Amino acid sequence: MASVADATCGVGEFGQWKAVPIASPSPRADVLAQLDRLVVPDLYPTPSPRKFRIFVGDTPIDFPYTTGNSGLPSWAEPVFRSLASNWGAQQGWDSYKAKPTDPNLVVRLLNILSAAMADNSRPPQMTPLADGGMQAEWHEKASDLEIVVPSNELPRYYFFDHVTSDEEEDTLNASRVRELIRKL
Repeated sequence: MASVADATCGVGEFGQWKAVPIASPSPRADVLAQLDRLVVPDLYPTPSPRKFRIFVGDTPIDFPYTTGNSGLPSWAEPVFRSLASNWGAQQGWDSYKAKPTDPNLVVRLLNILSAAMADNSRPPQMTPLADGGMQAEWHEKASDLEIVVPSNELPRYYFFDHVTSDEEEDTLNASRVRELIRKL
């Protein structure tokens, strides 16, 4: 299984703001300036490369990402576990003619998730597609949301509300998907 070492998952989206103390000003500094310098947000945390490894059978697959803090959002680890258990590892994994899951399409979906989800969002179930793509899906609170990244089309989403029967399907719209994820 090929590694996706050259891909980056969630560049910048995983970073969080942090406050850092500033060195004490000299005794000659203006008193008001001293108050302003006690703690300031680090608006540009130093990006740090990390990787998350899953195993599909005995094959390791690495997902590099860049973050300004020490770790991934809370939804990421369940998503990676779901990926590992639902990966289409070989030709015909669905008993028909399904293609193996393409790691680059998984990276694209992870980047979409990192842009659309808050740290405390509920993690989706990851489902392989027969064309080698991947889908993230939620079936909660009488609604269904699916984000689909197929191999030969643009990413898209599908939403259905079982209470109101509202339904929508379209090419990916990050702000709309972010809004729908918040409703779950």
